[in-house]
Amino acid sequence: MPWHAHLVPSALALAVLGIWLTVPPDTLMRSWALSWPSLREGHGLTLVLHLFAHGSWPHVGMNVAALMLLSGPLISRLGAPPLSWARYLYLYVGSGLSGAVLFGILNQDGAASMLGASGAIFGLLGALARVHPSTGEAVPIRSPRTWSLVKVFVHNHIALFSLLAVVAVFTGSSALVAWEAHVGGLLFGFFATPLYLPRRA
Repeated sequence: MPWHAHLVPSALALAVLGIWLTVPPDTLMRSWALSWPSLREGHGLTLVLHLFAHGSWPHVGMNVAALMLLSGPLISRLGAPPLSWARYLYLYVGSGLSGAVLFGILNQDGAASMLGASGAIFGLLGALARVHPSTGEAVPIRSPRTWSLVKVFVHNHIALFSLLAVVAVFTGSSALVAWEAHVGGLLFGFFATPLYLPRRA
C-alpha cells in the first residue's frame, strides 16, 4: 500500500482525537450533535460538526481505529494523489452527510440527536465492498462480495447491540446507536464509489 494512502485518513484521525482532547465533551461538543431542534435553531453546521464529535473514549477510539483500517486500501484504489485524496474526502463526507439525512428523515417527530463519524465510517465499508481487492475494478451489485458485506453489517450490529445491552444491565445506563446513520452512510459509499473505479469490459 503506498505511503500517500495514509496521509488524509491520518490527518482526519488526528483532527478527531485533537478535538476530543481539547473540546469539553459535556458542553461544547454536545452542542455539535445533530438534531432537528438544533437545525431549526439555525445550527446548520452540525451537519458537518457531528462527524468530529464523540460521546466517550470507546466511541472515539473505535471510530479512529476503523478509519485507519479501512481508508488505506480504499484510497489506493481511487487513482493517484491528489485526485485520490479528493475522491476519498468526497466519499467520506458524502457518507457522513447521507447518514445524517437518513437519521433526520427517520426522526422528524422527536428530539433525538446523534454525534460521531460512524456514518462516514460505514460509508468506507460500503465503498470497499464495491472494490475488487485484486484488480481494483468495480464489483457488481449481484456478487458474493455484496452479500458478505450484508452479513458483516448485520453481525456487527447484533454484536454492538448485545454489548450495549450487557453494559446497560451492569451499569444501569444505556447508550443509543444511530443505526440510521450507519445505513445511510453505507448506502452512499456502496453506490457512489463505482463512479471512480474501472469496469471490466
